[in-house]
Amino acid sequence: MAQMNEKLKAIIFDKDGTLFDYASVWETILKEGIATTFNDMGKEDNQKAQQAMLALMGIDAQGQCIPQGLVFSHKRISMFRRFLTYCIRYRVNAIKAIKGYYRSVIDSEVSLSKKLIKMDFSIQQKLFKQLKESGYSIGVITSDNESSTNLFLKYMGLDSMVDFIANRDSHYKRKPNPQAFNVFCKQAHVSPEEVAMVGDTITDMMFARKANAGYTIAVLTGSNDQKRLSRLSDVVYPDISALLTDIRLFPAK
Repeated sequence: MAQMNEKLKAIIFDKDGTLFDYASVWETILKEGIATTFNDMGKEDNQKAQQAMLALMGIDAQGQCIPQGLVFSHKRISMFRRFLTYCIRYRVNAIKAIKGYYRSVIDSEVSLSKKLIKMDFSIQQKLFKQLKESGYSIGVITSDNESSTNLFLKYMGLDSMVDFIANRDSHYKRKPNPQAFNVFCKQAHVSPEEVAMVGDTITDMMFARKANAGYTIAVLTGSNDQKRLSRLSDVVYPDISALLTDIRLFPAK
């Protein structure tokens, strides 16, 4: 929980579901990837199985995020079991499905670029500019790969304002292990209690707790798991636009 007497000097953001609404970006990309995978397996007509896989990943038929989705979890054994259960139920070759999914993610950057270039990220740019003007060091710690992370930050217009990036290819231990958090603190010359953490999943909140972050902010644009996020964070916001008026981040002068 927040150390209210400690002045905040740095802030760490998760990326997907935190800097932007997860479903608004990834729903189309995941659908395309799943369709391609099923086409390669000769099961392109099995729409029920494709919809079930999308839900398993974390997006329902209405385009809303599902808190229990695999993309919002860090428990690998549980994730693997749920995926195998899905494969058995829908008679899907697990190995082909996994290979197809990862191949589609790698090949998604062209589609992502076309989508991101049309989106409005002025709120994110305003927030990051306000943070920099207030003297904050800014970090982004994500489970996405390096290429995709850089692509997002570039199209969002945030890359020049980020001081530290850790991703899947950075060779740090994955969240909720606090290794990347601690490296950021060392680089920024701050203590963990002087860092705010912003994320959308239980994993992000556990990451902040393990690192002893000074202020933990949850947003509902990712896992949308308000009940559990409320128990593990200092504050829960609908999205990151609310950070612009957060008096803990920007105390009145």
